[in-house]
Amino acid sequence: MESMQKQLMLVRDSLAPEDWRDARIYRHIDEYKLDYTLIATKVSSGQIHFYDPDTGAFEPLNLSGVVERPPR
Repeated sequence: MESMQKQLMLVRDSLAPEDWRDARIYRHIDEYKLDYTLIATKVSSGQIHFYDPDTGAFEPLNLSGVVERPPR
């Protein structure tokens, strides 16, 4: 899991400040394992996004409920 944290740190460090702000990596328990999530606010929309390492892209965070992701 340490490699995932390092990968997210590299992504966070590469974010352009004019496009993203408040980028943070959160550590949490997901299905009995330690997991990490990168969250950032998109400046142009003010929306909070999470980084999906499977696609290599930021996706809007669904704050009204659980974020549904396909099984890995």
